[in-house]
Amino acid sequence: MRITASILLLLVALPVPDAAAQNYDILANSPETSIYIETDHAENKGRQGCDWYWPGNDYLAENPGVDIGSDCIISIRVRGTLNKEGALTFYKVVERAAARGHRASTLVLDSKGGDADAAISMAQLIRKSEVFSAVPVVARIAEDYQSVCFSACVVLLSAAFARELEFDIDNNPALPSRIGIHGPGQFDRQRGSYDTSAANGEILRVSRRLKEYFASIGVAEKLVDDMFAVPFDEIRLLSRDELVSYGLYPD
Repeated sequence: MRITASILLLLVALPVPDAAAQNYDILANSPETSIYIETDHAENKGRQGCDWYWPGNDYLAENPGVDIGSDCIISIRVRGTLNKEGALTFYKVVERAAARGHRASTLVLDSKGGDADAAISMAQLIRKSEVFSAVPVVARIAEDYQSVCFSACVVLLSAAFARELEFDIDNNPALPSRIGIHGPGQFDRQRGSYDTSAANGEILRVSRRLKEYFASIGVAEKLVDDMFAVPFDEIRLLSRDELVSYGLYPD
């Protein structure tokens, strides 16, 4: 997994105190990404021990003390800010799932974004791990209508082999399933503010890395250009037609 630890590059939109928004290091003040694992009831008919729901850290226990089956089909939920610690936990969860013979049918997302490098590393793992490719995995946004997939979360959404999305939210055909994009900002600890300049070397690096990743899975590089065209402190919701044009949803 490649994660830049020394520089915090964010693709994130989180509520912060208005007066302190430019001086608030969102990533440093966010809790670890929440990861949950549950069995897919529809896919586990007749499988013994395949009826449970655990937080990621509990799932990682060497001896869970209960029957968790050896060939269960699971659903993995990712919530909250995407960060380095969460990416490492995600890696361990996938590694443990592979060792236990568990395969994921669904990736459920609810995130307003986070560290772009962490998101790309998680996405690349989804694409190469047998845990996700054996079924293969379908991504969707959590059932709660307050759940969203913004910014770096879109990278995880793209990693799935198929996507199930709801459209016409609130009877508005212009709104897709709460998917939003915006440009990056790098928090400068010395200045206590975000650098969103297109000339920023780290922003240029992440732009290249995102384009390389999207190209590798058949998603249009234009998605990155459109992301970076949206101000850091705003969110642009994507329509169904836009998702189709990027290759994120079937026509």
